[in-house]
Amino acid sequence: MQIRTIFLELKNNKYIWHLGLALVVISLSSPGAFALDPMGPPTTGLMEGQFELGIDYSNSTMELELTNGKWTEWFNGALNDSGEAVTFRLNDFKMNKIYANLGYGILENCDVFLRLGVVNAEFGDSIWEAGEEFDSQSNLTFCIGSRATFYEEGDLKLGRMIQFSWANLDGDLKASQWTEADSVNIDLIEIQATIGPTYALTDGFSIYGGPFFHFIYGSIEDKFNEEISGGVLSSEYSWDIDETSNFGGYIGAQMTFDEYTFFNIEYQYTSGADLLGLNLIYRF
Repeated sequence: MQIRTIFLELKNNKYIWHLGLALVVISLSSPGAFALDPMGPPTTGLMEGQFELGIDYSNSTMELELTNGKWTEWFNGALNDSGEAVTFRLNDFKMNKIYANLGYGILENCDVFLRLGVVNAEFGDSIWEAGEEFDSQSNLTFCIGSRATFYEEGDLKLGRMIQFSWANLDGDLKASQWTEADSVNIDLIEIQATIGPTYALTDGFSIYGGPFFHFIYGSIEDKFNEEISGGVLSSEYSWDIDETSNFGGYIGAQMTFDEYTFFNIEYQYTSGADLLGLNLIYRF
């Protein structure tokens, strides 16, 4: 009965449905972007025992350091040679992420959340500088995190947020002059943490933000085959992935439609990345 009531309330609010549809349209039509996840307010808005459901969308661009490179070659299936690959910067690594979000208030001033969604990525002309472009498939991604409010006075709240996300991306790296595409696999774990305020300017409008840290742990592999005289030369290159900057700041706004429904929009920035994030949530 409670679930039925929730959906009836959502159905009767045409503005919320239109906004949710807009989020989906944006996610399907925007160019790819990468790294970072929307964080939302650093303070919790859930009461103990309360749930929230939501849709999160993010579009971001980032520069990555590729380090500890290695390469190995096989000729007709037999090991031919190996060595160290150069360290370099992967520019304009971009990704779209869209999540379904479930949150729960575990204590009066603390919540936890889980996001499940899809992600796709692209970059170009960085590994081989041959005019190549990478486009990934749409892959699964997830994120877990927690918020807590540790101070509240009038319209001001202070809190902290930390979240962990994971994504694995497969795709082809292509160039017009290549006869065959490279196969690329990217594995990433990201950590974001912030501490900051949420301030209610009016009953239906709040602003939030603060400094944040961003860390990346991951790897990238590039595999390809070349037909040469006498057979096939197979090559595999791999690097570790690091962020170029792990400190930044963000600012956001939260609009309240009613006591249950909220919309967040935010911008995150570091010297090596930026993000535009949108979030629509319903609490019950």
